Amino acid sequence: MRLLRLSALALAAGSAHGYLDTSPFFMFSTSELLNPDSQLQSASNLVSNVAVSLSTCPSDYYILVTQSGVSSHDYESIKNTPVLAQALSGHSARGIRSSMVVPDVTGSIDSSSWTDLLRSKCGVQVTEIDGSKGAIPATIPSAPRLLKVTLPKPSSQRQTDLAHNDAFFASVLDMLPTQSYTVLYTTTRAGAVEVVESVEYDVESQLQESLHIDLKRDLGLVVRAGNGTKNNQTMIDGPLFDKYQFFTPGIFMGLLVSFLLFSILYVGVSALASLQVTYAAFDKEMGQLAAKKQQ
Repeated sequence: MRLLRLSALALAAGSAHGYLDTSPFFMFSTSELLNPDSQLQSASNLVSNVAVSLSTCPSDYYILVTQSGVSSHDYESIKNTPVLAQALSGHSARGIRSSMVVPDVTGSIDSSSWTDLLRSKCGVQVTEIDGSKGAIPATIPSAPRLLKVTLPKPSSQRQTDLAHNDAFFASVLDMLPTQSYTVLYTTTRAGAVEVVESVEYDVESQLQESLHIDLKRDLGLVVRAGNGTKNNQTMIDGPLFDKYQFFTPGIFMGLLVSFLLFSILYVGVSALASLQVTYAAFDKEMGQLAAKKQQ
């Protein structure tokens, strides 16, 4: 029982840390890119898969968005990022033909390899746009072009800040001279120490406390067993129901059979009690009616 409980706590601790170390990734393009969705991917695997699609130079413009301090929970509501949600839904009026969503990416995404690939393969020039300043260039330079858009980390008013960042991102898309673009939307956690979720995970402390209690209890049993051996006695410490077994399988089966027999007896007695016979049925027939029947 102890081993099962400790194993469950360890598994819960691993799941909690795995969830805290992941971040979502989004990608959509006006070109046909074969990048299927998946629930969980490693950062290295994701970078290599996206690099294969970018190596064909599918678009004139590439928008590399970096959003820090978020998690998958922030993108569950469409109200937080309506433009991004509409683009990924496939019902956008922007001509989106393919999209890719990975809710949980383990590790840190190294987007520099994508930048180097686009520079060497497609000959793109890089333009950086800082979303924290809220300023968008009056004109977007000619293609091929890589736009690095850095969005500010949301504050305590997460929904408002994310909606503002989404509107800024939409403004960048509207400024593109052509409708030939690919968006790489990367996200990162706020950090290993700062936890964005409102739920606190204290599984490790519970696991350590449980291990300490069980170890102390086992040591106590060993000491008491050693003392009992010296006195040629075996002492079992604990409550009364730990020392003696009152409810054995035999008693349980006996009670079950007794219940069935008493149920049958109750049905039989109830059936006999429900019979209704008049007293006249047991009286002898007298008078002229009896004489006629005898003839």
